[in-house]
Amino acid sequence: MKKAVVVIALLSQALGLTYADDQTGTRGIGQYPGRPSQFTAPQMVKDDTYRNIALNRMVYTSSNADFNLTGHLVTDGIITSKAPSFLSVRTNEGELSNRDKEKMIDGNTVTSQYIKGEKAFAEFNWEAMKVNLRNLKFTGELAYYQNKATQGYMIRVMGSHNGQKWEVLGEEKGTGLPGEATKQQVSSDPNKFQDVVRLPLRKLNVSIPLKKPGNYEHVRIEFTMPGAAWWRVKLIDNTTSWRPSMHFSSVWKSELAKKAQWLYVDLGTVADFDQVNLFWVNKARQGKIQVSSDARNWSDIATLGQQKQKGLIEKVACKGHGRYVRLLLTQPDASGRYALSEMQVMGKGGLRAEAANTLASKNGKQMLNQWQLRREGSDAWIQATVPGTVLTSYMNIGAVPDNRYDDNMRQISESFFNSDFWYRTTINHQPSANKNQHTYLNFDGINWKADILLNGEKIGRIDGAFIRSRIDVTKKLKTGANKLEVHVFKNAHFGVVKQKNLQNTDLNGGELGADNPTFHASIGWDWITNTPGREIGIWNDVYLTHDKGVSVSDPLVTSTLNLPDTLATMTPSVFLKNADAVAKTVKLSGFIGKIQFEQEVSLQPNEKREVAFAPADYPQLKNQRMNLWWPNGYGSPYLYDAGFKVSDKASGEVISEVNYKAGIRQMSYADLDTQTKIYINGKRLNPLGGNWGFSETNLNYRGREYDTAVRYHKEMNYNMIRDWVGQIGDEELYEACDKYGIMIWQDFWLANPWDGPDPDDDKMFLENSADYISRIRSHACIGIYCGRNEGFPPASIDKVLREQVKDIHPQLGYIPSSADLGVSGHGPYQMKSPSFYFANQSHKLHSERGMPNVPTFESLGRMMEPEHLWPQSDAWGQHDYTLKGAQGGESFNNIMEKRYGKPQSAEQFTKWAQWLNYDGYRAMYESSQQDRLGLLIWMSHACWPSMVWCTYDYYFEPTAAYFGVKKACEPLHIQYNPVKKVAEVVNFAGGAKDGLVAKAQVFDMYGKLIKEESKEVNVAEDQTLDAVSVSEPDEEVYYIKLTLEQNNQVVSDNFYVMGKEEDNLQALSKLPKADVAVSGKRFVQQGEEWVGEVEVRNTGNVPALLVRLNLKGGDGEQILPVIYSDNYFCLMPNECKTIKVSYRDEDGRGQAPYVEITGFNK
Repeated sequence: MKKAVVVIALLSQALGLTYADDQTGTRGIGQYPGRPSQFTAPQMVKDDTYRNIALNRMVYTSSNADFNLTGHLVTDGIITSKAPSFLSVRTNEGELSNRDKEKMIDGNTVTSQYIKGEKAFAEFNWEAMKVNLRNLKFTGELAYYQNKATQGYMIRVMGSHNGQKWEVLGEEKGTGLPGEATKQQVSSDPNKFQDVVRLPLRKLNVSIPLKKPGNYEHVRIEFTMPGAAWWRVKLIDNTTSWRPSMHFSSVWKSELAKKAQWLYVDLGTVADFDQVNLFWVNKARQGKIQVSSDARNWSDIATLGQQKQKGLIEKVACKGHGRYVRLLLTQPDASGRYALSEMQVMGKGGLRAEAANTLASKNGKQMLNQWQLRREGSDAWIQATVPGTVLTSYMNIGAVPDNRYDDNMRQISESFFNSDFWYRTTINHQPSANKNQHTYLNFDGINWKADILLNGEKIGRIDGAFIRSRIDVTKKLKTGANKLEVHVFKNAHFGVVKQKNLQNTDLNGGELGADNPTFHASIGWDWITNTPGREIGIWNDVYLTHDKGVSVSDPLVTSTLNLPDTLATMTPSVFLKNADAVAKTVKLSGFIGKIQFEQEVSLQPNEKREVAFAPADYPQLKNQRMNLWWPNGYGSPYLYDAGFKVSDKASGEVISEVNYKAGIRQMSYADLDTQTKIYINGKRLNPLGGNWGFSETNLNYRGREYDTAVRYHKEMNYNMIRDWVGQIGDEELYEACDKYGIMIWQDFWLANPWDGPDPDDDKMFLENSADYISRIRSHACIGIYCGRNEGFPPASIDKVLREQVKDIHPQLGYIPSSADLGVSGHGPYQMKSPSFYFANQSHKLHSERGMPNVPTFESLGRMMEPEHLWPQSDAWGQHDYTLKGAQGGESFNNIMEKRYGKPQSAEQFTKWAQWLNYDGYRAMYESSQQDRLGLLIWMSHACWPSMVWCTYDYYFEPTAAYFGVKKACEPLHIQYNPVKKVAEVVNFAGGAKDGLVAKAQVFDMYGKLIKEESKEVNVAEDQTLDAVSVSEPDEEVYYIKLTLEQNNQVVSDNFYVMGKEEDNLQALSKLPKADVAVSGKRFVQQGEEWVGEVEVRNTGNVPALLVRLNLKGGDGEQILPVIYSDNYFCLMPNECKTIKVSYRDEDGRGQAPYVEITGFNK
């Protein structure tokens, strides 16, 4: 099929697609927050004053010695001449890579380093730092040849100050075998690269007191034992200080310079300069200064090493004009490395950050703006982005590269962001004439901990990333300007960098789990990159609120239905807090829609308590005919305007109020410990949805993004999202789920025990959980709470979580584990054949199952540099497509090659991958419909530019997986079961359906009808039944086309391309090109959206396979986000489909839209 284009609108002006003066489009595809009104970054403007125009500008380098000593440090304004802290580690097999060298000291009990041989060692060598060593403890394992291990062993600790002269610090030795025996047999080669034998394994728990403790620059652990195959060192205790990331040095250091090295600064705009100042630590003997306008074509403007300047400061006069300034370094000093502390480019016309955009006040909240930020120990402030992480603030002023693109995250210093940070702003205050008014300073979220200072006085403390803070500052504010400072503390268990490559993503998680509640995923997982700073910062809103001494918060309405009727009895409740040290009696009134209620409430001094309206006392709340809130697919998610108001008993003056959206629904559960079933409004829910591991890698989602993502879930016929490990804390997620009828499985902050330790501070954890439950309980979308991912919470936490859910959010269910007892999980996570999924069901609600979801070629190009697009490489691994590991890219590759042949380019690979995406994701859900107990895939949402485990990509392009899901999750659906060889009808919502006609047609590869069979069926609600048997023809490739009709109208259809040998469709290469005719209707504006239709007709005599619609603007770029009613479909000869296409006005760039159409057989 040839590429076809249908222009749906010819002139943007004729369609009214131009923006008014006061309206702007979004910031662009993949730029978050996308809506300018929600983007609080500074404005970057050109500055013609003569200054260092490289200050706080991003830097790219050819290499970095480690993850700390990166290029961005040469423009951070911090100058030193001291050598930086650096660690190298070697074993008897050679030098360890940056990826592996800290695995023995990373605080993680599941990472390790294998050391092979009878005479083995691990040697730690520090530069410019010492470690204090008093004893040495580590855990590990030993594999050995039993017949050779007869001469005892010795483990010895050696120390040195110069790496040459070593002395024995302590040892453990014996005539037998070290450690404890196990029953386990292991490979003689842990990497299994050579022929292997099975060997016995011993567990090691070594503690060696040192006879000469002290500070050492070099430490070596020697392992001597005849018969030893390998030693596995897991965790050396108390070695956090051994990591250079704990010892910040503002220096870029190159790897050993075996070839020319380079470093260039991006000034952000074309500028003029006349001098470059270099502050060296290890000075280049030869090199050049170059300038460029595109970072690809460079012109020499000066030579390095020629000036007669002694010392490490090199000032080079050089006139230049361009955006990029590069040092090309060709000869290092005797160290073999280059080390540079600062690079100043003196000139005019560079960019300067002006005060940040401001957030408008809303809902009685006076948003605080104009924030500045500095690193602990520095006196240089930058313009900050609030809400936002520290990393986001530096990224938004251009100080560091975009960590989402290619391997840019490795250009950002780990140690720079492993620090406390300070924020400041000014509150301009005018006292109220009302003496009863109280003013509160509110924080909706900081990470990890913070001290709050007002005019130099500490007024509050925040502990944990998911707790709110509300501080009464009435008596602390002075008239006029008030200085607000926030000292944000870094995580105590920062962990180490995980570097992905083509083979694997490294191990998930790490010691950061000890700091929970925090953003544990930011340490790195196989679906998200390691984030510098671990999301430290003021990540959520900061604002002032006011009341007159009694606050009202965290409303809830608990509903019960008079089943089987749906008359609702409601119990509204809310928390009241008396801010004064005197008792008060107030009037509390509330409303749900048109229903109103009120009562008097007496509060003791400073008392906080929950007040409820019992239906027994308020008849208007009992047995009312209400519009119910239903999950998507079961009915409309109706929301009532609702609220509470506190008034003065005598005068009626409003003291405080809160408004919210109330969804009237009843939750109930059965068999939570054996086979979990969830009921809503008396109907059993078939949970269909996906996990969200994170919202956005830099926490940059706002209302627009959440609305878009959750709308996509609605369009896919989903009804549930799992907030995995509670990593999403934005109110906008819950608001969008309320709106679209998507229920939330709400985890708490406990990852799989393998992926990180239990929290160190139970008290902090439980204070966060109590506040968080209170915070989200008003949302009808909350479906169930879960204590831990793939494991059980510590008993002390589990007990209290159960009590908190019961007390704070009555009627909601709680399960302790996401993958045990009444639910199942644990994958699989790589692509399988469709028949596998049907043959392997747990017969429980399954919380995790997934496969890669390769993006389109357009999105792949947004993820990485052109030279990294093909062949598959470490850049693919960095974006989670690894050959090994859970995602198993190798199996995806193998299935593709078996199906279609070997792809020759990234464009061909991504095109073919869409078919695998569609079939795999469809099969996962269709197979789950055997029991209809539910499936939450791993994952439905992409939080960063990833090539695995999502249904739409980071840029909001729906992939073919999206449409496979949309097809499979239809509430009334016809599907093919490849194990039973039968067409099934699934009905999980909407009542019984009688008189349906199910039809199955089988065609050969060229579209010739081989067999057709139809049958009338009656299907009850919440039922899957066999409808029509399907005979497999003797054809290399054939098609199964299914339709389900009601009153002669197609209510569901499905299309399968099958091979005589499963997953072998290579005969399709012989299929002629298809002819497709396309026509379209003009887009019309409906509210904030533009809506059009495309009619696609197969006018040829062969099937048109995998037809793709691609909405673009007149500029040739895609328009995203976009809603298609269907996509990636197949058309038989003479078959026609009409596809509805829509997009938001703000996303259209004012362009005339057109739809490009391509297909498999072009």
